Amino acid sequence: MKAQIDENLPPALARAIDPIARVDDHEVVHVRNFVGSGTKDVALFEEAIQQGIQVHVTQDHHHRRPVEREAIARLGLTVFVLAKGWSTLNHYDCAARLLEWWPKMMQLAQLTQPGGMFRVPHLRASRGRLIPIKPTR
Repeated sequence: MKAQIDENLPPALARAIDPIARVDDHEVVHVRNFVGSGTKDVALFEEAIQQGIQVHVTQDHHHRRPVEREAIARLGLTVFVLAKGWSTLNHYDCAARLLEWWPKMMQLAQLTQPGGMFRVPHLRASRGRLIPIKPTR
């Protein structure tokens, strides 16, 4: 499975997780590997599909924007939104915590219908669960 880390997270995060994720045949890239900074989200999602990406990890609230929700569903991306508390973590803790969650995220992405969105709590993975995000109207 191929995943991308959104530009609102540091490229180093993708570079740190990728070699470990490859043990399980996953690939992790940063969106800046194939689109420029500031690319609109719908265009980014369309390019992601062209690059074979199935999972998008972000801090953005795509579920609040109808155009983005529709694009995610239409294109079949699975989106994981890092909860608010993630922004308080330093880059070491963020990488460590994301690595804890990674197996659960990839398993869920494989088991659920493409186009789903899930919130990743900033709790340790052993104490939390991924929460489905229901679209807002």
